Amino acid sequence: MSIAVITVTRRGMALGQKILGGEPRAVLYLPERYGPPPSDRVRIFSGDLRALLTQIYPQYPGFVFLMATGIVVRLIAPLIKDKREDPAIVVMDITGRFAISLLSGHLGGANTLARRMAAMTGATVVVTTGTDLCGTIAPDLMALEIEGEVDDFEAMKRVSAALVDGERAAVLDLGGVDPPSLRCALPSNVERVPSLEALATSEAIAAIVITNRLLDLTAALPGKSAVILHPKNLVVGVGCHRGTSAEEIVQAIQRVLVDAGLSIKSVRCLATVEVKRDEAGLQEAGRRLGLPLRFCAKEALNQMAHIPNPSNAVVKYVGVQGVAEPAALLLSGGRLVVEKVKSGNVTVAVAEGQGVGYKNRV
Repeated sequence: MSIAVITVTRRGMALGQKILGGEPRAVLYLPERYGPPPSDRVRIFSGDLRALLTQIYPQYPGFVFLMATGIVVRLIAPLIKDKREDPAIVVMDITGRFAISLLSGHLGGANTLARRMAAMTGATVVVTTGTDLCGTIAPDLMALEIEGEVDDFEAMKRVSAALVDGERAAVLDLGGVDPPSLRCALPSNVERVPSLEALATSEAIAAIVITNRLLDLTAALPGKSAVILHPKNLVVGVGCHRGTSAEEIVQAIQRVLVDAGLSIKSVRCLATVEVKRDEAGLQEAGRRLGLPLRFCAKEALNQMAHIPNPSNAVVKYVGVQGVAEPAALLLSGGRLVVEKVKSGNVTVAVAEGQGVGYKNRV
């Protein structure tokens, strides 16, 4: 995490320099009255803090303010959007006595950042997140562990409240993702269940379900509060004819995922062959879906073994045994869950990554 450390006092400046020593990606912001920057990791700002923060707020996933909490609350209030978007905000007093996780404790990583600041400076960490204080699991933290996405934030709030209150709860990991939270001893009120059927008949009133599939938990688990966490473990391979529109590509991808019962929230990236780098429709499709577009070398695609549906036409015109299937397999490092589907000018295949290593491929 790159961090902006901000202070307006000389004592805060000394604490900021200490933080720079332990955080190689931190940048310290100081008022111009403290003269020229002593290093390239120190920025001098003129004007007031509000103007500075408005400028740099979108640039950093984490902030450490070395000043009073009240000042920080007033500064960030107009900029707060949503826990899915807000950066980690940590406040430390200028004497370094406390490191307070103020905003975006789990998804933004402020709790972890506050603990890191405390360990580095000798401060007392202040974390007020209910699930942390009650020693129970947290669905939003679990989503962070699996680099996944929460399907419904309102449902997550209800499940989190039940966990904090000590109600009976259960976790179902349908994808075998095995987040770190589940590798430790679970609280006495939380159990792991092996199937949706077992979850439906359990005494749990709240549930966390980890899956890349589309599920209607309201129908499957009547009377229970449940939230789905979607792991980012799907790669969609895409091939298309030259000049294919973004609209056609997007519709083809969405149709294949829905027909297969897979959630687009579990898709990590789109994958195609390197010769498609200048394909405007593919690039625009990735932007519309909010997914990165990755390009695979021809040699790598041709080295993929056991492609179920190689194409002579693709060999002839592109020089590879296929695009959608080998690209999805190459970047996932896993298995095909949807063999290629031809739809007009577009071919789509979906592969599921196995374990953690596949994340480094994309």
